Amino acid sequence: MSFLPKKRVSSSVINLTPLIDCMFLLVIFIMIAARFESEAGIPVDLPTAKSKEAPKVETLNLTVTVDGDIYLGDEQVSLDDLDRKIVEARTVAGDPDGERIVLVIHGDKDAHHGRIVQALDAATSAKQRRVTIRTRE
Repeated sequence: MSFLPKKRVSSSVINLTPLIDCMFLLVIFIMIAARFESEAGIPVDLPTAKSKEAPKVETLNLTVTVDGDIYLGDEQVSLDDLDRKIVEARTVAGDPDGERIVLVIHGDKDAHHGRIVQALDAATSAKQRRVTIRTRE
């Protein structure tokens, strides 16, 4: 009879289950925390441009569809009311003078050129100082 304690055999297996659980939680957290920003406004087929710079300020989206319909944000507006609606949208956003807000024109590449020029003219009538035309990269 031996009174000496038996030596235990140490296990050299590393349990990866907690590590995998942590990785799944990190992936879920990143997916939830990521900001998925969809294209604003009405879907149109944008023309391409070499410049990849996008405006980094507050924007007001104006969309001209291939059918000639004009949308300010998600609201369809007539060409006669467009300048008044631009001023109203700037006032609601807290920038009645148009110093900070950029009017971004999303014109379909197959839209009638004259309709886009009319929209630019309405923006000029509304004293919109900052205007840009959105293109695909």
